[in-house]
Amino acid sequence: MPVIAASEIHGLAATGDKQLKTALGQWLDNPPRRIDRLILQCLLAAAPLKSRVRSNCGLYLASAHPARATMGALLEAVCVQHKQPKPFEFVNSVSNAAGFHIAQQLGIDGPNLFIGAGEQVWPQLLSLANLDLQDGLIEQALLLLCDERGDFCVQAVLVEGTSEASGTCDFAGLCAAVEVQSLHL
Repeated sequence: MPVIAASEIHGLAATGDKQLKTALGQWLDNPPRRIDRLILQCLLAAAPLKSRVRSNCGLYLASAHPARATMGALLEAVCVQHKQPKPFEFVNSVSNAAGFHIAQQLGIDGPNLFIGAGEQVWPQLLSLANLDLQDGLIEQALLLLCDERGDFCVQAVLVEGTSEASGTCDFAGLCAAVEVQSLHL
C-alpha cells in the first residue's frame, strides 16, 4: 500500500485545548466548535494532509480510549449524579465523533470507522483499509492512531492502492519513503 503523505503531532499531557485550537486554526479556515480533546488532536494530525485527500477516501481511526474527560464527565453525570448528560458530552461520547469531524473538515465521503487500539494496531488499520480498497469502495485510506498514554502522539497516514498487509508494520516503517510533517506542541 503506497503511503503518499503522513503527519505526526506530539504534545505534552499539559498542553491545553486552547493551544490545540490555535494550532488547528493554522490548517483549517473554519474549525468546528465545541469539540473535545480527542477530536482536536486527531483533526490536528489529519489537517496537514487535507490537500492530498480525495472525497472518496476511507477514514480509519484508532485510539485506546474515547475522549477520557468527556466520557468521565458523562459517566459522572449519568451514573453518579443521575442527571441527564449535557449535549456536548452526549454527542462527543460516541466513538465516531472524531471521525465525523475529520470527514466533515476534509470533505471525506468514504467509510468511517473507529476501533479500539491495542499495542499492534497498524496491521489492523491497514487490513481494514485494504479490504475497502480491494473492493473498490475507496481509492485512498486515511489511517490515524491517537495515543494519549501520558503525553500524546497522533499519527496519520494517507495510502492509495492495495497490497498484502504486513503483520509487523508500524508508523515508522510505513512512512520510511515519505517526508512526515511533524508538529511538536
